[in-house]
Amino acid sequence: MQFSTFESNSLKQAPSVQMIGRYKLEFHLFSQPENLGKTPVVFLGGAFQSFTSFKTEVELVYQTHPVILLDLPSQGSNDQLAPELDLADFSSLLKGFFEAQGIDQVMMVGISYGSAMATLFAAEYPNFVERLLVSGITCFRRDTLVLLLEDSLNLLAQGELKSFAATAVSNLVNHNRMQETEVGKTYRRLLYRQVARLNDNEQLRYAQNTQRLLRFEGFDKFPACPTLVATGEYDNFTLPAENAAFAASCADAQFAVIEDADHLSQFERRDVTSELFYRFIQNHCIKGIAGTRLYSDGYTSQERRLQPRLTLNNDKALLIDEVTGIKHDVRIADINFSGCQINLDHCDLTLSENSKGLQLYIDGMVHHFHVRIMERHQKNLRCILIQRDVKAADELIELLEGISEFNPHSLPMMTENLRLG
Repeated sequence: MQFSTFESNSLKQAPSVQMIGRYKLEFHLFSQPENLGKTPVVFLGGAFQSFTSFKTEVELVYQTHPVILLDLPSQGSNDQLAPELDLADFSSLLKGFFEAQGIDQVMMVGISYGSAMATLFAAEYPNFVERLLVSGITCFRRDTLVLLLEDSLNLLAQGELKSFAATAVSNLVNHNRMQETEVGKTYRRLLYRQVARLNDNEQLRYAQNTQRLLRFEGFDKFPACPTLVATGEYDNFTLPAENAAFAASCADAQFAVIEDADHLSQFERRDVTSELFYRFIQNHCIKGIAGTRLYSDGYTSQERRLQPRLTLNNDKALLIDEVTGIKHDVRIADINFSGCQINLDHCDLTLSENSKGLQLYIDGMVHHFHVRIMERHQKNLRCILIQRDVKAADELIELLEGISEFNPHSLPMMTENLRLG
């Protein structure tokens, strides 16, 4: 095990490689000499993250602990394809890596996709993990999330990169709460371009990572070590309620909400998340950090921030089955960026609730939207909007921003399946 000193350009250098059997693990090891006897902190990133994403966190943690940045096959910048591996298989690879490096205990930090691997390792090898921090944990089979992930895979398989990128950005950024998160159009466009320019290998790796999440059936055991579960209060990719439920299943966990942030809280509220993460790693008190809310005894349903659903001045719309060509005049009862409620009082709709070929044309709008029916209640349909076009998404944002009031009397949001184990 050879730790290097951390310099300003260290993360731009080529990583070291450790082979575990036929699988390649890429990594950086950093430590100041006086910290070599302390427990290393391991960072596992999200699907689109590289080592440079952790520059702020590394600079902070490096002051007091050794740091390990690690990419497993198909994760981050590791270009090895390994479609045969499931999420649980990464635990044995992590164990093999730590043993090869002579490391017998670590603290794990997992972000988004990396949270799944960190959690499974901590649950499988409790003696290896001193503390666990996960943000935006991605191991839940919520109906809408499964549908959106499957749709993104289909778009990728069909070579529709622009539509795939638009969908991916819509999933990661909560477009209903951009005023609170302060995510601007420029940031969204940059993220869109990054995803739209994925090369062939990166597309295959995204598909493999997503398929692993879709194959995952849930946890059969949970971490026993001190655990912090964190997410943005407006995270609509991995919902705060899901993260809180996971924390409640752990033996010794706290749940923290990052205020005015969504799934990308690490970037939107970097100072807040860095302080929260570092205090937890140091085993210092994490109560009272500005920009956070901490829960030790559960996250109540009253705290869940539902997305505002707005009433259009002109509620006329046309629902078209692109397979049959049948058109239905409908009305929009309420709408936000993610979904809408459709009123069927003026038509007799006999479509299957799982129809995949529906397009919604809203009166007065240039662009149309792909919709999927998630719930039917008498003469009302609760649908999700699948954002496959950046211009259509921008037009919808402008429409919604022009509405000053939201409708508090619409039907409750659909009940979605949450399976932890």
